[in-house]
Amino acid sequence: MNNAGSNKKKIAVIENGLFSTYTMRDGLMQFLLKEGYEVTILTHTNSFVSQVEKTGLKVINIGSGNVNPVKVLKYIFNLYRALKRIEPDVCLTFSIRPAIWGNYITRYLKIPTVTNITGVGPLFTSKNLAYRIARSIYRPALSKTKKVFFQNFDDMDLFIENNFVRKEIAERIPGSGVDYLKFSPIDSNGRAHDHFIFLFIGRLIKDKGIFEFVEAARIIRKKYPNVQFNVIGPFWSQNLKSNTITQSDLQNWIIEGIIDYHGEKKDVRKFIADADCVVLPSFREGTSNILLEGASMERPIITTNTTGCKEIVDDEITGFLCNVKDSVDLARQMEKMILLSREERMIMGKKARQKIIKEFDKKIVLDAYQKAIQNISKDARYDFNNYMNSLN
Repeated sequence: MNNAGSNKKKIAVIENGLFSTYTMRDGLMQFLLKEGYEVTILTHTNSFVSQVEKTGLKVINIGSGNVNPVKVLKYIFNLYRALKRIEPDVCLTFSIRPAIWGNYITRYLKIPTVTNITGVGPLFTSKNLAYRIARSIYRPALSKTKKVFFQNFDDMDLFIENNFVRKEIAERIPGSGVDYLKFSPIDSNGRAHDHFIFLFIGRLIKDKGIFEFVEAARIIRKKYPNVQFNVIGPFWSQNLKSNTITQSDLQNWIIEGIIDYHGEKKDVRKFIADADCVVLPSFREGTSNILLEGASMERPIITTNTTGCKEIVDDEITGFLCNVKDSVDLARQMEKMILLSREERMIMGKKARQKIIKEFDKKIVLDAYQKAIQNISKDARYDFNNYMNSLN
């Protein structure tokens, strides 16, 4: 890497979607900018480009490398070309495609890389061809990575046990963490409604549990017709077809009156404040950001008893856990939440925030990244000094 002519260190961030950079990783990006780094995001761009660039970040569109071989090759070429142009001192990668293709290319270009495994989903269990290929190429992709962060211990143990990553470079961090000052409680005593509101926030894909949420809503509405079910999140087509919902699914739910759909929102705090309970019936997460944000705002949680969700909730204390892929059990937990008094839910919410501050503070994540990048800089200086000494 040669950044001659510029004293500013460069960091390249390879990300699936710019929305994640603008929301859940905004704190990390702003921290890197304040530390004096020039930060460039390599991703497929969307409507958030201008907002992201206003924060001081640079954005390069490298397209989306899905399972189509032609698009994958184009994605790899664009990624290689962008990294050659930037010549970053460090590269950060997030999620599966960047973790695989990004690490292969940074390894070839000898760019020190820090990878964040944001979740594994069905990586180790699916018989789908795309996941079988991913399993076969993940291990060599990570073989030269300087640091691999995991958002929960289950994922980290899986990667270590399957020899996908060396134990000495693996570290668990609390997801993306949460800025508990930004996501502070908002007084909702003056709410305009007098009915109960459940809130789902997430990409509208099957493994977030959107079908279970809708079916549980149908069950609840038969007994409690005034309960409202708010949904926020993008209609998503980037996943495998087996994991996506259709536009007609969404339209039918809206027409049926089962959900109130509010689209995609950058700032969800108003909706969390207006809700009585945040619900995410996900099949598996890295660490759910929306559950962190909801709990930080003193909202009780209902989520599944699965990796990346169960760690955020103390069952019966800060919320309720339900079975995975079980809309009947989800409805059962929803009814339990409805039947609590407002005071009981407030106590749950306060305990939820205390847990978040103690275990999921974003500062823990920022400190981990700062340490990893500093260690890379030390290694680079060590290698340079050894090289200079060999010339003498």
